[in-house]
Amino acid sequence: MKHCKTPYIIYAVALLAIFAANKLALFKPYLGVIIAVLFLYVPVIFLFIKKQQPAFYGISKKGLLKSIARALLLSFLIFPLYAIGFYIYMRHFYGIKTLSFSILPMHILIFALNDLLMVAIPEEVFYRGYLQSELRQCDKKKVNVFGARIGFSFLMVNVLFAAGHLIVIQDISRLAMFFPGLVFSWLREKDDNISGAVLFHWLSNVLSFILLR
Repeated sequence: MKHCKTPYIIYAVALLAIFAANKLALFKPYLGVIIAVLFLYVPVIFLFIKKQQPAFYGISKKGLLKSIARALLLSFLIFPLYAIGFYIYMRHFYGIKTLSFSILPMHILIFALNDLLMVAIPEEVFYRGYLQSELRQCDKKKVNVFGARIGFSFLMVNVLFAAGHLIVIQDISRLAMFFPGLVFSWLREKDDNISGAVLFHWLSNVLSFILLR
């Protein structure tokens, strides 16, 4: 179906523009802003063209509190396990037996604000809002996963999500973004709202920032 191809074409055009900006010295310093603008305005443009309400892309008050509460609960369950896994990884591969944190609270705050506005919100509006909402209409079969109905598009959105990160930073480890993306997508489907995905994405990035330093 023609409408099923459109999101892939839009994704390809957006990523091509990001790749070009990343390679051009004139635009590279503003890459973060370019990505944020693209990811925010592409969904807005399509909402206008299709005359759809923002709720179609999961931007709504409906399910907002449930989605936020679910994201916080998952954070409490998953983040300690992630931190332990991180410590084991650093100890095994780098011989680091103790983790010390010298980062200043102000640095964390600055990163957190920047990440929320320039990364978590734009990426979730584009990937979980626009792409997931459009592609899930093309699913022929769906299965129930912990209360969320998901289909083939659920996996494809996160393949694209991981590939997008690889294009920005050419490091094969960036493909690992596929896995947290599954949680973001599940949160979007569970409550038909992207707020939980935005929150969990944001908190995940802040935790990673702290651990990596």
